[in-house]
Amino acid sequence: MKNRLFAFLLSVIAVHQAQAHHSFSASFTNDEITREGVVERYVFKNPHVILYIEVTNDTGETEAWMVEGSAATSLRNRGWSADTLSAGDYVRINGRAGRNNRPMISMDAIAVLDRESKVVLRDISLDNFAEGNEATEVLSLPLTLADGRPNLSGNWVRGRGRPGFFNHRLPPFNDAGDALQAQWDPANDPQVACENPTLIRQAGFTPHPVRIEQFDDRVVISYEEYGGVRTIYFDGRDAGQSGDEHLKLGRSTARYENDKLIVESTHITAGPSGTPGHQITDQVTTVETYRRLDDPTQGPMVEMEMIIVDPGHLYEPWEMVWKKLYIENYEFIEVECHVPY
Repeated sequence: MKNRLFAFLLSVIAVHQAQAHHSFSASFTNDEITREGVVERYVFKNPHVILYIEVTNDTGETEAWMVEGSAATSLRNRGWSADTLSAGDYVRINGRAGRNNRPMISMDAIAVLDRESKVVLRDISLDNFAEGNEATEVLSLPLTLADGRPNLSGNWVRGRGRPGFFNHRLPPFNDAGDALQAQWDPANDPQVACENPTLIRQAGFTPHPVRIEQFDDRVVISYEEYGGVRTIYFDGRDAGQSGDEHLKLGRSTARYENDKLIVESTHITAGPSGTPGHQITDQVTTVETYRRLDDPTQGPMVEMEMIIVDPGHLYEPWEMVWKKLYIENYEFIEVECHVPY
């Protein structure tokens, strides 16, 4: 199909931006700039860590600037916390300039300075992985519950250097899907405006932690990245019928099949399926298959495979796969989305 190279380049970019809820090119150019200012507010929440700083320009006037970092989940794994910065800190930010001359800068490097002497008091790392925050090996977690169902309950996260998000191939777009993808501008991504994502993006594309709770009549799946929660019943009470309204997370029903949990969804709102765009129509249906694995060197894990069928934009089914490791006592970071300036 057409535009394969364009789609491939977007997918490569997405690998490096997997911890962001939208492409950084939505808000920033490739021009590198530096800004210094006083921290007015520090927001250590998902989907992005945000700083609001007061900058003094060349004429001596003060300007309000917005600094956008990666996900709080990612930065926590690099030693950050809600106490890393405080209002009143004087900081130097190196990063990419805002599109259309907006007073924004991406947080590619940051240091806390003495305001008068400009001596660096603290260089704050954005790269060093903090040991102890990644998924840790668990020696034993039963593959099944007492009644024989697969044991999927718990917090499932991606650890450093361990299995995580896999999207093994690009969407098999038909001509209509290719044509729309060729026009994709990251600035038009609904997540830039803090809209909730659609099912494929929340459940399939996310690299962030997932929590699964199993009950006799339902399964509850929660997502850290956007704060989404799905309650999926086994009796089909929420399965979509003809004429029902489409929903961002669709209408789903679940069942156990041998050693797997199967979730089938319909009535999903159209929209981009990830940071590269890859837009899907409201004709899409999905089948998620969850199964438990045990890796001898890494511990318990859950694998999720999502099969995506969309006669509107795909000429054949498309797969998304992730694997996540078990971790106990994991706390989700709250979501507080901020619309860019």
